[in-house]
Amino acid sequence: MADTASIDYREVNLRENSSTASTCTGSNRRDFKDNGFRMTSLQQQLCSSNIWIAIVASFLIGLLLGKFDIELLSNKASNMHSIVMKEATTSADSSGAVLVTGATGRTGSLLYHELKRRGVSDVRAFVRNITKAQSVLGCTKCDESEGVYLGDVTKPEDLERAMMGPRSGGSSPVTTIAIAVGGSSRLSPDMQRQVEFDSVVHSVKALAHAHENQRNHLRVVLCSSMGTNQARPPSSFANILFWKLNAETFLSTSALSSTIIVKPCGLPEGMVGKNSTLVVGHNGTIMAGTEYHSVSREDVANVMAESVVMANECGKSKHLRFDLCSRPGPVTTDLKGLIEGARWEWDN
Repeated sequence: MADTASIDYREVNLRENSSTASTCTGSNRRDFKDNGFRMTSLQQQLCSSNIWIAIVASFLIGLLLGKFDIELLSNKASNMHSIVMKEATTSADSSGAVLVTGATGRTGSLLYHELKRRGVSDVRAFVRNITKAQSVLGCTKCDESEGVYLGDVTKPEDLERAMMGPRSGGSSPVTTIAIAVGGSSRLSPDMQRQVEFDSVVHSVKALAHAHENQRNHLRVVLCSSMGTNQARPPSSFANILFWKLNAETFLSTSALSSTIIVKPCGLPEGMVGKNSTLVVGHNGTIMAGTEYHSVSREDVANVMAESVVMANECGKSKHLRFDLCSRPGPVTTDLKGLIEGARWEWDN
């Protein structure tokens, strides 16, 4: 009998525990009586209330933590947006200088003065002849104190000196180069290569070496020429267009953060600038079928100056290469819009 009673007691306890668990989870809300114990309706309600309190508390805690996560993500997104927008509005680094190579040439001198007129704070000229610089650029001493550097574009050491600038006086290194150097078909084949191609390579290397730790704010604007896409260019150009094309290719793959290649059509002497409608395009086809195949050097210099100072557009390529020509019509005044119009249709 003792053994039987003991077994019955354990069975009762097992049933009691099972019923209690079932009640607290809300799956069986019966009152039961065993050994004088009775779960009242009030106790059941309290058990259910505790569960609901726990659920609500968990929800509120989760909501609070979620709010913190959202705020954290929002702050991170805001910071990232600020960084992106800062980059998107970056043109030539305002703390750096702009170096114009070929600055005493017919196009380079116009570009130098246009950048000065636009208020670029530190415009430097790379020249081969001081006397000519005094006449064309209007400098007095025409030395490094006035931002005029005497040198040869075919000599890397001369370009490196111009990139760094004077060591004293708080002068900043060059962050943008505007290349307006051009050779003549009358030069020897070797000199044609040195002027049209090697000098571009030397210029880019000097710029990159001056900024070994950070190069994401550098820009090069190159004046090339239409016609480099021709398989057999006119013999009167000798090897000039071939080496210009090589310079374009090198610059496009130079890993600098921003490169702009302006390819003008014919540049007749004495053509008046700011007097026509400018046209941009690609692959030498923009003036096909027309009698207009020229653009003024002044217009080329103005487009290059705009290319130097214009801000990068967020989400758009920082590398442009386009033909430039003109035709009779209203004067083009929105040069930024003109350059933006040279983008491929998928670059938006």
